[in-house]
Amino acid sequence: MNIQEAKQYLKNHKERRLTGGISGAKVYDIAGKYVLKCVSRADLENDEQYDAYQREAIWYKCANSGKKGFRLSYLPEILDLYCTEEETAVLMKHYLPIPQKFDTELLKKIMGALAAVHTTDIPEFLGQIQRGRANLLSEDQISASLSGWRSVLDEHSGIFLETPLEQLAKKINYIISWHEQEESVLNHGDFHRDNLLLDGNGNILICDWQGISVGAASGDLSFFFSRLSADSIYLDEKQAVRFYVQEVRRLSGKILLPEEICRHMDAADIITSFVFWHEYLHGNDVDRVRGIYGKMVDKFQRFVDK
Repeated sequence: MNIQEAKQYLKNHKERRLTGGISGAKVYDIAGKYVLKCVSRADLENDEQYDAYQREAIWYKCANSGKKGFRLSYLPEILDLYCTEEETAVLMKHYLPIPQKFDTELLKKIMGALAAVHTTDIPEFLGQIQRGRANLLSEDQISASLSGWRSVLDEHSGIFLETPLEQLAKKINYIISWHEQEESVLNHGDFHRDNLLLDGNGNILICDWQGISVGAASGDLSFFFSRLSADSIYLDEKQAVRFYVQEVRRLSGKILLPEEICRHMDAADIITSFVFWHEYLHGNDVDRVRGIYGKMVDKFQRFVDK
């Protein structure tokens, strides 16, 4: 099947929209066998969003442009795609979501898939993109994050101490500077369980590559666990990192130190939480705020104590 045939199928059958596509993409189930993702520039809020979908399509095209029948082991099978200045469409095989319950074997597979991403050569279309060096926060940005967090904590007056928050604000640019020293690799950029699929052989596949970029390995790792913890799913992060390190060594021969990765994960989580998480916590109950704020503070204390 190709994209035109998939669109014709939708005209002749009742549309079955899949969950997801909240950034403007329209995602359809095609006869339970395929998935069609369509994105129109006119339906998006800004050009940056459309640029992200274009990067995804370019990545799929690059990854499938090798020898016939070849594709990277962690990518879904792409049957057809096109990308213009106004519309992008991707047709891929239909896969199952990963199980809701995590066990050791599933965690190993997920970490193996992520290790495979991070040991993939950076494609040429991303080759000119460099991670910003010491992209420090301005005083205004720090002040805005402080104010945002204080307003969240004020909603639960008397429960949370603000002193660690103020200490973190003073150290945040030091943490950013240190974290920027981590090696750059190919990043998924939105690595969480909803973007993980399972093929018929039980292999993990990764979809939704709008966030593909050049970045730190710890960014994908810390985001994965941060999203899980926000949903009250807590895994053994140290064990997961050990699985990840083992797979990186098997795939590339590169020797990484789990402790160093964990510290970079802490730094990435601290930065993301301080800058962004307060925006999403207004009106949340005390347990959810404690889960995010407490974790940020604990990781900050662990970071500065080392």
